[in-house]
Amino acid sequence: MATKERPIKKGKLSEVVVERLNAKIRSGELKAGEKLPTERAMAESMGVSRTVIREAIRIMVDKNVLELKNGCGYVRQLSFDEIMENMSEMFDLDEVSILEIMEVRMVLENYIVKKAVKNITGEQIEELQKEIDKMAQIMNERDDAAEQESAFHRGLAEATGNSALKSVYVLCEDLLRRAQRDSWRVARAIGAPNTAVADHQAILDAIQEKSENRAELLMQAHMDYAYQNLKHLYGKEEKK
Repeated sequence: MATKERPIKKGKLSEVVVERLNAKIRSGELKAGEKLPTERAMAESMGVSRTVIREAIRIMVDKNVLELKNGCGYVRQLSFDEIMENMSEMFDLDEVSILEIMEVRMVLENYIVKKAVKNITGEQIEELQKEIDKMAQIMNERDDAAEQESAFHRGLAEATGNSALKSVYVLCEDLLRRAQRDSWRVARAIGAPNTAVADHQAILDAIQEKSENRAELLMQAHMDYAYQNLKHLYGKEEKK
């Protein structure tokens, strides 16, 4: 007999079922290659209809998390890239705070900039400069260049030459997409100067000069500034 789970009361039912199945995969309760319980068993345990279970399975099959064999659902053995693509949706931001993810990103950024100093090409430097120039132009118009800032940091991750590192970084950044925009908003709200263009230009200049230590120090200062801005918002929320 299936274990009775907490009934689903809020949200689109199929999406909540997807979240619960993802949580079981994250925890290891459902392992790669393992067959899902029957539709009937899952419907009874979650207090929903079998139609809802089928819809949830279809969503997860479309996202390559599950696969169907002889009409039954199985947890797929994902490649590294597939794991990264799906991880942001499988993350539970109620369990992991925005500031904790930001701290992980800060560690990655420091390593990325040192690696980029060694491996970046002239063409990649030109592309990063274009993003800084776009950032300056947009900030003059509406003071929000979060997309250009994102493109700059992703370009740095690309310049490391390490595809796995880039994938992990992109995961962190995807999870922080809203927080990145909030960082700009909070800086304006508290009257902090927006140093984004100057910061990124200084980092790129240090990279061009092959100054690993200077590039790392500049990146650390830049990320510390962003972290403190987020702390003004999310730090207060977490204390409630």
